[in-house]
Amino acid sequence: MAQLNHVELIDKKFVLFAEGCFGLFTSKIGASLLRYRGDQCVAVIDSRKAGQTVQDVLGYGGPIPIVGRVEQAMHLHPEVMIGGKGLHSAELPSAWKPHFLAAVQCGLHIINSIHYRLMDDPDIARAIRDKGVTVWETKDAPKAPLNKARVLDLDSWIIHTCGSDCNIGKKTAGLEIWKEANRRGIPTGFAATGQSGILISGHGVAVDGVPGDFMGGAIEQVVMEAAVGNEWVVVEGQAGLNHIQGSGVALTILHSSLPHVLVFCHRLGAERTKVWETPIPPIPELIRMNEELSGILRPAKVAAISVNSVGFSDEDYRREAEKLEADTGLPVVDPIREGSAARLVDILRVHQRETAVLGPAGRR
Repeated sequence: MAQLNHVELIDKKFVLFAEGCFGLFTSKIGASLLRYRGDQCVAVIDSRKAGQTVQDVLGYGGPIPIVGRVEQAMHLHPEVMIGGKGLHSAELPSAWKPHFLAAVQCGLHIINSIHYRLMDDPDIARAIRDKGVTVWETKDAPKAPLNKARVLDLDSWIIHTCGSDCNIGKKTAGLEIWKEANRRGIPTGFAATGQSGILISGHGVAVDGVPGDFMGGAIEQVVMEAAVGNEWVVVEGQAGLNHIQGSGVALTILHSSLPHVLVFCHRLGAERTKVWETPIPPIPELIRMNEELSGILRPAKVAAISVNSVGFSDEDYRREAEKLEADTGLPVVDPIREGSAARLVDILRVHQRETAVLGPAGRR
């Protein structure tokens, strides 16, 4: 079987693997793919929820079926199986191995979203060689130069979505801004920094798989590629400066993308980080931290707060949003609840005009 490149893989019909974890916040790669590429998904694998639909579980996505095994989806003619959950581990869960093995034996190409490399398992590796399928290890590090602040020489205006935790909507806010800006005729590129963003936009790097010395260069390279032919570039954030595991990645993206403006993201009502259960500092304090640390070469201000308000009634959302606006002095927007990022794009256009400063090309 001919090996496929990444663009060819993401254009094919797929079955989404989320065994034991399918949900809005428990399989974030899968939830994102189903929001933006749901028309390519034929089924989801999660034996706990077999018999339900994606709509039943996520509240969007329609009648895509959930099945217990990949063999039960083959009559729907998928060509690829995509791992729908990243793990905070470098191991292959024992319960997952039979599913990956069965997918390969069924002739499916694999997009692997965890740190464990499938060729390291002898049984899966043998099946991959026998079937000749393509395996895309999204955590494989690209070749990248060292960061040398070359983004300062770009003419594009750079927007960075930072935030208070993992899995709160930084990618979603960025994708919604990207979509809306392009819809309005503002040529905009999306610089993905994680697997979901890459699989949705077709461009980027999983920065948490890059060795430390080269993370900055990898981000710089992705931003420069996304800037080609574009007036704006939206850079997807990861984790947060307050995050005890992901703060290094968050700071690297901030310093290497050198944004002109920040959009701060937060899950409304969250008081602790999702996995590590550490207290989330007050949002005004986190905003100040991001603004101050952005100032190494090009200071950037937060122009708006994008929130994830899943689970809130409209009345409760308005009350909490107004409170956050009063605490920060910034507009608060939920682009999913509002149906688009129209208000965020309006805010960003005003901010761009108000902060424009004459100087060397790109050094605004």
